[in-house]
Amino acid sequence: MTDLNKEDATALKDMKSFEKWRKSLQYITGLGMTEQEKNEFKKKLDQELEEYQCKTCEVWKENLIKNSPPVRFMIDEMRKINKEVTKDDFACVPCDATRAGGFSPEGIILCQNRLPTKGMQETTMVHEMVHLYDNTKFKVDWTDLKHQACSEIRASSLSGDCKWTREVRRGFFTFTKQHQACVKRRAILSVEQNPNCHSKEEAERAVLSVFDSCFADTRPFDEIY
Repeated sequence: MTDLNKEDATALKDMKSFEKWRKSLQYITGLGMTEQEKNEFKKKLDQELEEYQCKTCEVWKENLIKNSPPVRFMIDEMRKINKEVTKDDFACVPCDATRAGGFSPEGIILCQNRLPTKGMQETTMVHEMVHLYDNTKFKVDWTDLKHQACSEIRASSLSGDCKWTREVRRGFFTFTKQHQACVKRRAILSVEQNPNCHSKEEAERAVLSVFDSCFADTRPFDEIY
């Protein structure tokens, strides 16, 4: 009886897999499905994808907190300035196409649908933790464009976000001062999104006015990671 139940369960699982494959094929080809069925199936696929991305983000988050040297380093450095950081400080959520993560004094956002690799999630976590470090140690006024610019410069420079290999994948390639150029570009893009910033030119002025001093400040790292 037990063996029969196992066989029935396996057969049922195979039938469900086949049915999902059949509907996927119908959805792709547009054959044999009404518009309502297409919309319902797409909604189901989107929901399954979102659940998968969230689960992956959560698993990577816990693993990186335990095993990633730069993430562990930042957690230890935060503890030195009386700020305990746990997995609950990171929220995995879907985001639009403009970002991979975000920071506010209330916590850190990890954009589960914008982090296709564990390495990218590691970089994003370190990037946002630099913002957290700055906010805790220096009391950043995030409405002040120069304050934000300084933290964006430091986060882009210290997190590994501007590594040469990553810049090449983005389509930016130069042999001289590529790291500095990347940091400036990404800091300007971030400052542009500040509600108090009214133009790209204003963001550029804020970044350039503090670039040298903020780029040279590698705290809590001894050097650029």
